[in-house]
Amino acid sequence: METQMQKQNPFGLFAVVGASTFWALAANVASSLFEGGVSPFELAGVSAILATIGLMALNLLQKHPILRVPSLSQIALSALFVMFVGADYLAIAKLPVAIAIVLIFMAPGFVVLWNALLSRRVPSAKVLIALALSFLGVVLVSGVVGGDLSQVNWFGIAIGLTTAILFAAYTLLSEKIGAQGTPVNALLQTFSIASLIWFGFLLTQGLTPHLLEVINAPKILYMGIMGTLLPYLLFLWGVRHVQAERAAIVASIEPFIAGIIAWIWFGQYLTLLQITGGILIVVAISSLQINNQATLKKNRLNYEG
Repeated sequence: METQMQKQNPFGLFAVVGASTFWALAANVASSLFEGGVSPFELAGVSAILATIGLMALNLLQKHPILRVPSLSQIALSALFVMFVGADYLAIAKLPVAIAIVLIFMAPGFVVLWNALLSRRVPSAKVLIALALSFLGVVLVSGVVGGDLSQVNWFGIAIGLTTAILFAAYTLLSEKIGAQGTPVNALLQTFSIASLIWFGFLLTQGLTPHLLEVINAPKILYMGIMGTLLPYLLFLWGVRHVQAERAAIVASIEPFIAGIIAWIWFGQYLTLLQITGGILIVVAISSLQINNQATLKKNRLNYEG
């Protein structure tokens, strides 16, 4: 019963919202680096390496530092992480950003579908309603409604759907990995392998001069710590305390947060449709949180009884 109560920790959803906020902030920082000539794959690789170094430091600060041989699940999660990031950038390169966002955030639907097939049970009405609201919200926030779709191509759409599947798989496997040891240790093992993969890739491709420019150093360091280490740590902790399908739905708030940040930083305005989409996502998350609180209260009463 304690495990079930821990699984329903109400702060799990807030951790996922926090992760989405840091990802949204990082997206704006990354955009400025790309405009300065830094390659997306270079940034992804260096960010993963910096995050791994930070996780090593956090692991040493733990009361009982642990460094185990990675399991097959952790190796698989590392590969998923690398493929997800690579597919994410490729989708954005091949599609208008709005279309890429909508396709990527089909991931919650894949998570819910997989859980339904695995358990052979239809998801609860509350989860299905939250899923529908969040997806509709992402569609509106992305600006795809009424946008220019002339750049759409089938290869790009296939990559976008692949990205969604990879993100869904990463979320589901994170739920399993998160229960093994501390989140810091679990993420360290996953990122260590991912960093080795990225390091090998960077060695074969070489680094552009823009990555090594002193002016870009603070932004790259930010991407490694605040854009990679912290959000993925929060996401792993959050998935550990709520169901994977709920974590995936909550993560769909990222495009709306990114839009607000772009409005504050770059003066980009939000349309009425985008604001409506953001409200729908917030309503979806709120409904999950209310349901989560009710379940937690019920479990506590059963435990005390």
